[in-house]
Amino acid sequence: MTTAAWDDDERLLGELRAAVQQAGTPTPGMTAAAEAAFSWRTVDAELAVLSEEAATSEATLVRGTSTAPRILEFHTAQLSVELEQTESGLVGQLVPPTPGLILLVGRGGELARTDADELGCFTLQHTPGDLVRVRCDTASGALVTEWFRL
Repeated sequence: MTTAAWDDDERLLGELRAAVQQAGTPTPGMTAAAEAAFSWRTVDAELAVLSEEAATSEATLVRGTSTAPRILEFHTAQLSVELEQTESGLVGQLVPPTPGLILLVGRGGELARTDADELGCFTLQHTPGDLVRVRCDTASGALVTEWFRL
């Protein structure tokens, strides 16, 4: 490895280009290592645990189907996210109220994204039955919920 100063962007790009060309076609091991490294990009997000789940109808307690909204609350020490599952999507709010980027993530990656307003309110479209988690990025930090089924 060279110890050259990389204060020149063109020189840095040239060295990076040469390194990529020298590596050749990615091997399965290189691909696996890259995927593993990529998965660590969100390790700083605090895991929000499910602290409350409620259905707003007693019909969910009996053998039958209910179209009543489902309410989920996930929390960390600094931030909570309250979600209401409706027929048209997820309606949510960050507590304490704060703006931020909200992502709905499925097994295959990002399913939807939106911004929370200054009151922390947001809406996400979803497909019922999906196994998902919600990621919230705010100025004070990030949280990601446990996996749950819509």
